[in-house]
This record gives sequence, structure tokens and C-alpha cells, in this order.
Amino acid sequence: MPRQSNGTYQQPANTAAVPSTPIGSSAYNTLITDLGNEITNSLDRGGRSAMTAALPMGGQKITGMADPTVATDGATKNYVDTTTAAFFSTGDVKMTIKNVADTGWILCDDGTFGSATSGGTSRANADTQPLFNLLFNNTNDSNVPLYTSGGSLTTRAAQTNAATAWAANCRMSLPRVLGRAMAGAGQGSGLTLRGLCTWNGEETHVLTTTEMPSHRHSVFISDNGHTHATSLPSRQLGTIATNTGNPIVGIQVNNGSDGSFYAASSLSGVSITSGDSVPNSTLANGSNGAHNNLQPTAYFNVMVKL
Repeated sequence: MPRQSNGTYQQPANTAAVPSTPIGSSAYNTLITDLGNEITNSLDRGGRSAMTAALPMGGQKITGMADPTVATDGATKNYVDTTTAAFFSTGDVKMTIKNVADTGWILCDDGTFGSATSGGTSRANADTQPLFNLLFNNTNDSNVPLYTSGGSLTTRAAQTNAATAWAANCRMSLPRVLGRAMAGAGQGSGLTLRGLCTWNGEETHVLTTTEMPSHRHSVFISDNGHTHATSLPSRQLGTIATNTGNPIVGIQVNNGSDGSFYAASSLSGVSITSGDSVPNSTLANGSNGAHNNLQPTAYFNVMVKL
């Protein structure tokens, strides 16, 4: 008979041996046939037959497996760990909406990191050494500063190499990314060279004089007419020429009884429309405030692989 629902074997009825009672061939054959069927339906250790249904493990482990070689093979934990570790390596960066870094990663929060006794503000653990070495060798003191375990600035030159700096429990800065747009390092065609982990830019900006476009300001001067007095007692007044151009278009002469004369403009006013030759400044205008300098941007957390 087949196994019971719980998987245990139950001997067929009327096949049990009774003391001092001969076993008949019918009972014997029934028992042997049933046992044979159950053995056939059991898992063959030599792999000569396949399972015909799912094999529940009841929360137990399958141990001692070899690494898979084809797509349908089961995978060991070691194989999975080794394979997935290759997806990211030390120094790789990813964006996330998580507030806590994944295992083996550290959030870029503009802090520092290093050994367990480094005093790193973001992480102080031995697992940070690969990233420490990478940043020590691939960046510089200006963009990724190095600190002593006491928090004082030091330099890569003073520490000689990454191994020495690590042994001295120095703290390494994380690349600055908080509130910043990320871009590719290097020098694109027609663009400025940007070093690895450099940072620059500003959220707002006030234009300087050199940044302003070339322009003019109009200057308006009005004169409702005026006179100037002078005296020429010993001179003969001759013909007085008139200027027919701007800004003064005529002169009127009045003789006085004492030999003086007065010259007055014949217009109602004088106007100057260009400020090019006027030494005084025009009135200031504008707020002199900063303008928004931000591109449309979306913000995420950033983490880097240890």
C-alpha cells in the first residue's frame, strides 16, 4: 500500500507474522511486492531516477552541495555570495531612497571613516580599509582631505602611503555629494578638466562687473535758459558767430551802457542724451541680490561600496 499522508510506511493488512503460525505465500508476496514498490518510489542515492514531486525540506538545509554548472543546478551560499559580490566592487556608487546603507556599503554624508580607533564620524571599522586605500591613492588632499585620529588635518605626503596612514588610524573624508549634482570626471571636448571627486558650483550668484554684458545708460540734462555776463570796455565788438549744432544752437548779444554785453542761449533748454562723456555716475538701480543658479534637480541618498 502507498505511504501514509505523513510519509511513514504502513505494512499491508494480513501480512504480519504470527508466532507459531506458518506464513502463506499470498501474505508473503503481498508484503514483498509492497516493499519493492516503496523502495522504487524512494529517493535513489545514486541519482538513477528523478523526483516525481516537490521535495519539502521542513526547514532543514541541504548540505555539502557542489557549485552549480548549468542553469537548472541548485546554488550554494558560497556561490551566490561570490557571484553577487562581483556585481559591485570597492568604490562603486549607487543612488538610493534608503536612509541606512546596505551591508558592505557606507552612506556618503560628507563625513569621515577609518579604522575602529580612527574616530571616523561616518564609520570606524576595519572593513573600510579597501575604500580608504582607494581614496588615498586616487584622490588628493584638496578634494578628499585626510585627518589624524585626533581630527587634525594631515596630508598624503606626510603619511607616505595608504598603509602607513591606515596604521596611524587616520580618518579619510568621504567625497562631498550632499546637495550636489553628480557629473563625470575628466575633460570633455571643449570643457574644463574636472578631477576625480572634485566639487564646485554655487546655488545662487551675484553678477560681477566683468560678467555683465556690454551696455549703455542714457543721461538727460535739461536747461530752461540762462545768461552769462562779461565786460569788454576797451574792445570793439564785431560779428558774433552762432553755433547751429547741438547742444547750443544760438547766441544773443545785448550791449550794456558801460560797455558790457550779455550772451544768452536762444533756446528754451539744452539737452545731452548720451552719458559717454559725462564724468558723473547715473543713479543706481537693481537690488544687487543673488539670482537662482540651480538646474532642475532630483535628490537621493548616495552610498559607496566598502
